Formats: sequence, C-alpha cells, structure tokens
Amino acid sequence: MRPVDIGALLILFGVLAASLLGAFGGEKDVQRGPGEKRRPMPTGPALPDPSPRDPIIQVQGGGPKKNSIGTAFSLDSDGIWMTARHVVDGCKTVGIERRPGEAVRAGRIWIHPDADLAILSDTLRTPALEIAERLPTVGETGFGVGYPQGIPAEVTGTLIGRAVSVALHRNERAEPVLTWAESRRYPDFEGTLGGISGGPLFVSEGRVAGVVISGSPRRGRFNTAAPRSFPAAIAAAQLTPDRRDRYFTFSEYIDETSIDGLGDALRSAGAVALVYCLVE
Repeated sequence: MRPVDIGALLILFGVLAASLLGAFGGEKDVQRGPGEKRRPMPTGPALPDPSPRDPIIQVQGGGPKKNSIGTAFSLDSDGIWMTARHVVDGCKTVGIERRPGEAVRAGRIWIHPDADLAILSDTLRTPALEIAERLPTVGETGFGVGYPQGIPAEVTGTLIGRAVSVALHRNERAEPVLTWAESRRYPDFEGTLGGISGGPLFVSEGRVAGVVISGSPRRGRFNTAAPRSFPAAIAAAQLTPDRRDRYFTFSEYIDETSIDGLGDALRSAGAVALVYCLVE
C-alpha cells in the first residue's frame, strides 16, 4: 500500500510541520514488558527458493510526492527505526509521532538501494523489536501492525509464497517480496491498507519477519519485503549487541485472539508509530 493522503490529517500536518522543524521536548523512557513466554515454532512447507518463474506483481502509483503518512517500528532503542523506502524517499522532513500532534524528527535517513526499506536514525528512543532468525513457512500466519488509513489497526494473513514486485511509476529494480492472503482486520474496516506501509509483520513467536510494503485489496493480498533484503538494512543501521538496549517483550504467543491487544501494547510502548513525510 503506497502512501496515501488522509483528509482528516491535513490539519494535523500543520501542527506537525511546526514540531518537526522546531524544538522537541525530552524523550520519555518506556519500561520493559513482562517476561516473554515462547511456544514451539510452527512447522510447514519451506519457503521455495527464488525462481525466474516467480509471479510478477505490478505496483501502481506515481505522481508528485505529497505530504503523507506511513508506519515505522523501532529497530534499536538508541533511536534507530525501520520503515518502507517509498514512505520517506523524497521527503524534506521525516518525523516519528511521539504523541498526537507531536513528532520527533529523524536526523538521518538511509534508503535501501534495491528494496523498499529505509532506516531512520537520531530520532525517538523506545523499546526495540527483534528481527526473526528464521524464514516464515508457507501457510503460516503473519501479523501486521500499523496505521492503515491513519488509524491504529492490525491485519493478519497467510503466507502464499514468493513473488517479484515491480514499481511501474519509478525506475527501480525488481524486488523479491513475500505475498500474504489477507485473513482478518482488527478492527474490521473497508478499503485500502494504505498507511500501514513500513509496519512490522510478526511471526507467532513475536519477531519481525517482514515489512509491509504494498497490497491489493481487491485480491485480498498484501506483500512484505523479503527477509533477504534485511541484512543490508541492518548493516547500514550499524547495530551492535548492547546490554543497555531495551526490547519490547511479548507476554504470550501471537495468534488471532491476541493480536488486537498486542497491537495496542506495541503502539502504547512506542515500538510501532506513525511516520510523517513533509515535502515542503
């Protein structure tokens, strides 16, 4: 889902513009969550290797860059965040929302050369999310968290397989993605998922296995950046193990019954937030 303008946020953009271009208050620490409880990882068919026969997904869009919103998540508690490249590329000012009407400006932005991913640094410091150390399996459920249409919500989907995404409106290389068949939305709503771009896609043990980057509501599908695109982004973020790092910890295994409350907890802790793009 490419960035979309939300009419109800136009006034908020005016408030945020002053905040993003001006001074910011001190950042508030967030305490770690309860100890996490793990269950065995699900098993299923292995994700197939990339193939020239992978289906091609054509991503529509284009036109002049406008003020827009997306979703970002904390990658490191020292103020490093990940989002989708198309959310922040071409923006004059990028900010992470700390609370309604107030955002923390990103000091630096790294754009992935080959994938729809970006790293933001020198910004809001909140508990971080962990990247999965495994590939999701075909038929497994993934849990996306973010701000579709600018509202806090979640979407779940079943992994179908690999595909190749081609952005028709930009001169970009074909990008490997994972395709998910949408199963539920929390809360239920109609229309586009636009605004959740850049949001984390969790597997059941509570680790990020993808970043939501596009979708096709008419087909009931959405796509995430392939895990193979992560290493370059992680390297660019220059992440190193640090005992002082703070992580959001999951008190339960993620499933269809827990994702709704978990999304609220992630947003309340500041681990998932709105990201704003201002072009002027």
